[in-house]
Amino acid sequence: MAYSHDNVIDKLLKLNERIAVEQFGEVQEKDLIWCQRLISDVKDSGLVPSKEEFAMANLMWKKYNNSVEPTNENMWELIDALLTQENPSKIGAIKMYRRFVNSTLREAKEMVDAREIKIKRNW
Repeated sequence: MAYSHDNVIDKLLKLNERIAVEQFGEVQEKDLIWCQRLISDVKDSGLVPSKEEFAMANLMWKKYNNSVEPTNENMWELIDALLTQENPSKIGAIKMYRRFVNSTLREAKEMVDAREIKIKRNW
């Protein structure tokens, strides 16, 4: 899918506004910083975000619209990438899950453990 540079910047600015109007917390601050850095990178480089950055932006949009489900495939693609990279980051995967799904640490760990087994067994 082709995206125009101005259209991408417009959508990222709307995401930035959506994040900024929520009650401020530590996770929200990280989301806001991430979004602002991406806006700056896109404006400075003239390039559109990567597939992973688009997935992350879409998840944030849903998160701040209270609609990220534990079955969201974009979220799982990002988590899978963390679990299968050269130096896997299980802690990063757990943090990613908790960033988008309102869960306890235990629930997030159990979900990521199950996903890790699924990956290892090629299910």
